[in-house]
Amino acid sequence: LLSSVCSQNEEQGIMAPEYKEREDNMSDADSPIITFNSTLDWPAEDELEEVEVQCAGRAYLAYESRLLNLRDFLHSSSFHANNVNGVDSSAADASAASDESMKEYDLLNMSEKKLAKLNYYQVLQRKLPMHSSTEDIRKAYHKACLKYHPDKTGRGEEDAVFLLVKTAFDTLSDPMKRRSYDSTCHFDESIPPEGVEEQDFYTVYGPVFERNLRFASFNDPMRNVKVEAASGGKKKGKNNKKKNNKNNGGKDNKKFDKCPPFGDDDTPLEQVHSFYEFWVHFESWRDFSLKAEKETDHDLEAADSRDEKRWMKQEIDRKVKKMKKEEMARINLLVERAMAADPRLSREKKREKLEKERQVEAKRKAEEEKAEAERLAKEKQEAEDAKKKAEEDAKKKNAKQLKEQEKKQLRKAKQQFRKLTMAAYQAASPNDSSDSDGVWDDMEKMNDDVELLCEKLSALELDSLSEALGCPDGLAEVRQVAIETAAGAERQSLLAVEARNRARKEANDKQKEAKLANTSAPWTKDELAALSKAIKKYPAGGAARWDAIASFINNLCKQEEPRTKEECIEKYNQIASAPAAKDASDSQAPDDKAWTEKEDNLLQDMLRKYPATLEKNERWKSIAEGVSGRSKKECVERFKAIREAVKKGKN
Repeated sequence: LLSSVCSQNEEQGIMAPEYKEREDNMSDADSPIITFNSTLDWPAEDELEEVEVQCAGRAYLAYESRLLNLRDFLHSSSFHANNVNGVDSSAADASAASDESMKEYDLLNMSEKKLAKLNYYQVLQRKLPMHSSTEDIRKAYHKACLKYHPDKTGRGEEDAVFLLVKTAFDTLSDPMKRRSYDSTCHFDESIPPEGVEEQDFYTVYGPVFERNLRFASFNDPMRNVKVEAASGGKKKGKNNKKKNNKNNGGKDNKKFDKCPPFGDDDTPLEQVHSFYEFWVHFESWRDFSLKAEKETDHDLEAADSRDEKRWMKQEIDRKVKKMKKEEMARINLLVERAMAADPRLSREKKREKLEKERQVEAKRKAEEEKAEAERLAKEKQEAEDAKKKAEEDAKKKNAKQLKEQEKKQLRKAKQQFRKLTMAAYQAASPNDSSDSDGVWDDMEKMNDDVELLCEKLSALELDSLSEALGCPDGLAEVRQVAIETAAGAERQSLLAVEARNRARKEANDKQKEAKLANTSAPWTKDELAALSKAIKKYPAGGAARWDAIASFINNLCKQEEPRTKEECIEKYNQIASAPAAKDASDSQAPDDKAWTEKEDNLLQDMLRKYPATLEKNERWKSIAEGVSGRSKKECVERFKAIREAVKKGKN
């Protein structure tokens, strides 16, 4: 059995030297005899299921020690010279020795299966971090070449170990290849379940977030490469921006140079929000191209035609898109669960809830106080209005009663005044109806004066006259008061008539002024000329002729108050009825002012000064400026008249 074990270890290159010599010195007679009791049916290698286990424990530390040649295979055996008691050394000593030395893997002594389990970073250097810089990777490659180059090992150019080292460097030195390779390396995508206790939150979620930072944008192998070179000459624009947003779950691209710390229970809330803000806008550079190509089982290099290659590419892109979407959904779920279980956010939510409830309660109390104040104010106003209304009703009632009393007193005073006046009149002339004193000529006049006084005087005045009738000259006083009252009524009547006449006169004057204001302004020469042109332009029989004529005049003359079609018709009728209507139409605008000799000389001088070679409007404008008191139109008409006179041979 010992010989069998030693031969197996020798094949793997890990047998202790002393046992190699012991085996060489053993003869065939000393070789142990191994008897097989039965055979075992081992499954084929391709049928074995590969599982990943967490390497730990005393056995793993012993394995690492043997792998680093820190101890031989039988180090823990009683046959070992340093362990005569058969007691294994402590795991702490082995771990300390392993961590202290941490020697590089000896790739030359490792089997193909073990080499396959190493990633490219471990191939170059055992503790080379995944996010190492390009310079660190180049240094690790140089060290590996010094150890595994064919010139050093003598194993030839086709050495599998050196080819593996070279492949690792070629992949990791190219940013695009390194990005795809890093995305395929083993990564724990698990996220904590819901319902994590608050005391376990930091220990459970902290490592998960730290693990997912592997694919953060600032750890992207392409971060130092220009966008143009990385995208192969893709155009930048809105479409690419929309595509990037879509790949990132539709989130806005917010750039972060580093991830804010996860913190602990004493971390300020602002820093906590900044941490989750980073993960809400997390940008993953993870490339699923190789993984999608492997899962779809499509090899682009093995395509038979361009169409098949294009189809394979579309299938791979569709799978990549799906994987990217699942990746972002996983990150979002991680952030949601962390935010739901974060005790710091829970406390903040409770505080905000209490603050909101406090504000709602304060608002409710304020509204109740406001409603109560409004109710009290309304009740007070209603009470004041009711009191005021009661006072007004009482005043109206008292005024009505007072008015009734005044009417009653006036009626009684009138009756008494009539009765006393008649008695005094009869007492003064007992035998006939004539008044001996000559106060009234007859009873009818006396009745007229009495009724006039009853109509014009108040109850107090009538009572005063009634008392005066008891005097000897009472009737004379009544007669005098009647005469004065009649005279006052007549004056009031005359004043009323004068007021009515004055108001009527003012109304007539206003009407005349309005009529004068509505009268059209006098027609100017330009308006008469425009009217003449419009009459010729729009002959009789056309539709809406006078509307067109009025519009033509207004557009041509640009007056402040436009002419109406009624004014145009009235002016046309005036011109047509005048004896010189034809001459007025021919001249379009008759001259009211004759040209003097001085003005003619000035016109001739200006015509010589400004020849006909000038622009027409500018020439005549300049000529009119030179002839003071004459417009451009008048100068043109005078020039035409002189020209016609010259043609006819007139002076």
